[in-house]
Amino acid sequence: MKKLLVLALMVVLASPAFAAIQNVKVSGDITSSYLDRSDFGLGALNGIYNTSDVLIGRTTPAGLNQQNVFMTQTRVRIDADLSDNVSATVRLINERGWGQAPTVNNNQNDGVDLDLAYVTLREFLYSPLTVTIGRQEIIMGNGLIIGGGPNEVTSGQFAGVAQDLSLIDSEDGIKAVLDYKPLTLTMFYYKEGQTLDSMRGLYDAHGASGDAYGLNANYQLGDAMNTVVEGYLFSRIDGDNFASEGSYAGGGVYAPVYNAADKGDTLYVPGLRASTNPIKGLNVQGELAWQLGNHPVTVGTTQEAEHRDAMAAQALASYSLPVLEKYKPAVNASFTYVSGDKNGDTNYGADSVKSAKKDTAWDQFDKSQNAGTIYDSLFPLTNMYIYSLGASMAPLEDVTVAASWSDIISATKFGDSNPLYLMQPNSDVVVPVAGNHKATGLGNEYDVNIGYAYTEDVTFGVSLGWFVAGSAFSDVNRGTASQAMADVKVAF
Repeated sequence: MKKLLVLALMVVLASPAFAAIQNVKVSGDITSSYLDRSDFGLGALNGIYNTSDVLIGRTTPAGLNQQNVFMTQTRVRIDADLSDNVSATVRLINERGWGQAPTVNNNQNDGVDLDLAYVTLREFLYSPLTVTIGRQEIIMGNGLIIGGGPNEVTSGQFAGVAQDLSLIDSEDGIKAVLDYKPLTLTMFYYKEGQTLDSMRGLYDAHGASGDAYGLNANYQLGDAMNTVVEGYLFSRIDGDNFASEGSYAGGGVYAPVYNAADKGDTLYVPGLRASTNPIKGLNVQGELAWQLGNHPVTVGTTQEAEHRDAMAAQALASYSLPVLEKYKPAVNASFTYVSGDKNGDTNYGADSVKSAKKDTAWDQFDKSQNAGTIYDSLFPLTNMYIYSLGASMAPLEDVTVAASWSDIISATKFGDSNPLYLMQPNSDVVVPVAGNHKATGLGNEYDVNIGYAYTEDVTFGVSLGWFVAGSAFSDVNRGTASQAMADVKVAF
C-alpha cells in the first residue's frame, strides 16, 4: 500500500512538468478476501501425480486439494484532464496473499503492476473520432470473445494462488471509436503476445509475437424496445514462429512454443449480436459467431495447418418481476454453445473422424465471462453447452441475495483422441483425469451470493459455490469441488 501511494504521488507531482492539467481525480479500491477451496481435482485423479512431487519421491495426487488463504487486491487510479479533449489515465494494482513469499512460480508477488496507462484523444482530427492509446480495457459486447483476456492469468501476482480471480484484464493497444449516432464504429488493435527475443530482434524470433485486430459496428434502432444490433469481425494473427497464446505445449503446460516450420496461426471471428427489451423489465440478447483460419499442428516431424471451422451461440434473458417491487425480485436465464473437436488430441490425419484435417474446437480467444464460477476455473470455454438459471432479490434494505444453477455438458464426447483435462486455479498445470467416454455430462454448479452495502463506499460479500462432477467423469474422479469466499471492499 505504501508503494502504491508513493508512486501515485510521484505521478501527480511530476505531471506539471510535462503538461498543463485542468483537473486531477484520484480514486481506487481495496478488497480484502478470505478464500476456501476444496477438491478442485474432483477426486483421486486415477493415480495422476504432479511431476515435481514424483521427482522428490512424493505421490500426492495432482490438483488443488485444500486451499485457505486471505488476499488483498489494491488499486489506485489517477485521471488527469490535460485539456478539453485530452486526458490521461493511470491505474496501479497490487494483488497478494497475506504473508505471501516474495515469489511464486518465478513471479514477483510483493510489487506493483501497471494495470492501466492510456491517453484519450477526443475529436481527434475529426469531431466524431475518439482515440485511446496505451494499456486499456477492451471489451466488446458481453465479453464472449473480446473481454480483456481469459480469467486464467498465468503470470502476475496471483499466478499460482487464485489466478482466475485476478482483476487484471487490460491490453496494450489502440482503440478508435467513430460516433455517428445511432451508428458507432469501434476499431482496435492490441498485442496478443510478445517475447523478449522478438523485441530484441534475435535471429529466427522476429515472428514470435501475436496481434489482435477488431472492427465492431453498433447500431441503435431507436424503437420503443431500445433494440441494438451489432456486427463484428475480430482476428488474431500469430507470427511464423509462434504458437498462439494458450496453445497446448505438452507435459500439462499451456505456453507459447517456437517452431521454425510453423505455418502460422490465424483466427478470424465474424459474428452478430442483438439486444432488445420487448416488455418493461425484460431484456433479451442473442449472439452468433464463427471461427475461420488456420490452426498449425505437428504431424510427425513436419508442420501442417488444420482449417478452423468452429461456432458459438449464446442467448441471455433477464426479467425484473413486476411484483413485490420493494424486494426487487429478478430472474435470469442463459444458454451458451461452443463447439468441440472429436479429434482434438490427434489433430491431423486421414481417418474417418469427422474433425480430422480441420479444427472444430472453439478458441476462447480473450473472453471474460463466468468469472468466479468453479467450472470456469476448471474448463476452458470450448466444447460445451452451458445452461444457467438464476434469481435475485433484496430481502432487506442494502442486502442483495442471488442464487444460480448451471448445467455443463460437453458438445462432443471425450475419448482417446479427445482426452478430458482439468485446469487448476492455483497453477498453470493442466491435469488429465479419468473420463467416461460414453457420456457428456461435465457437471452441475450451484452458487449463492450475498451482498451488504454497509455505506456508499463499503460493501461486504459472501459467495458459496459447489460443482458436482457429472457422468463424463469416471467414478474415481466424480467428486464435488467447493469454494467459499468472504470479502470487504472499500472504494474511494
